[in-house]
Amino acid sequence: MRIQTAPSDHVDILIAGENASLSRGLRQLLEESGYRCAEAQDGHQALALARQEPPRCVLLDLAIPGLDGFAVARRLRSDLRTAESHIHCLTASEDALVREQARLAGCEECLRKPPDGDQLLQVIRRNLERETLVRAAVVSGLTKTQAEELLDWLENHDCTGLAVTMEGDSFAVRCVCPPGMRLSVAESGGVCLKRQDRNASS
Repeated sequence: MRIQTAPSDHVDILIAGENASLSRGLRQLLEESGYRCAEAQDGHQALALARQEPPRCVLLDLAIPGLDGFAVARRLRSDLRTAESHIHCLTASEDALVREQARLAGCEECLRKPPDGDQLLQVIRRNLERETLVRAAVVSGLTKTQAEELLDWLENHDCTGLAVTMEGDSFAVRCVCPPGMRLSVAESGGVCLKRQDRNASS
């Protein structure tokens, strides 16, 4: 059994808002700057996408339909899979109470809707460019039974992006670890999750 790091295909930024035109504009701006984006048009869809493929950052319209932005932020913060995602809210309100409620719900910063492009990019770069952790891993050299057991274990430990492939006579399993964690060989000969060293290159 071998464990190797791999490029993570996680979503950099989840854009969650009801205004499709605004979301498309933000997505174009961010993707032109090299970020991988996903879009959600209501609160329930935002949570489903975030749990399926945890984003590094969320741009969350407080007025999003379904579950409002406050409820979405609270649920993202309480979920192990998304607890470490950066959450920034978009709002047209200048009300200090609204901004304080957003902060208490888990938002790090309130951006005026629609946000200034240069300001938005500064915020995103401040959040993401210093985060160099590689969270994706490939475990290879497995039998079919080992691959099936490992898939179950990884799913039960909040890993995402699970995939299995054949490599000659053996199998390989790919996963994306929870934020801040890395996959390692356990003393028992299996695998375990360990806190990622931010100074490590792999």
